[in-house]
Amino acid sequence: MLEYIYLIVSCILGIELFLRMKLMSHVSLVFKIMNRVTHIIVSSRISDHWKEKTVPIYAFIILKNSLLILGVLFLIVLLFSFFMVLSETFLLLILSLKGVIFSIIISLAYIKLRVFLLNE
Repeated sequence: MLEYIYLIVSCILGIELFLRMKLMSHVSLVFKIMNRVTHIIVSSRISDHWKEKTVPIYAFIILKNSLLILGVLFLIVLLFSFFMVLSETFLLLILSLKGVIFSIIISLAYIKLRVFLLNE
């Protein structure tokens, strides 16, 4: 029973990390910049001189945001790992079908409740 409480807490904290660190904005920025870089590279109207100047700048922006995405995902994994240390059967629960379904239900319910209460 304690594992289910850990699962509820870890799902809620994971969602909060996901939302507060603005993970989706970083992901969308990476795709947006990748589209720009693709457009710049294939364009014959842009000189090679400007391509050489802009592509490294865009590459750095992509690298920075990719590392931020990786960092947030690492924090979420670290959060779940913390609860694995507290309970020996927590890993079995989150890998079982019952645990996956339970975490999906908890996560969706929390998101709906959060949207309702915060009017986001």
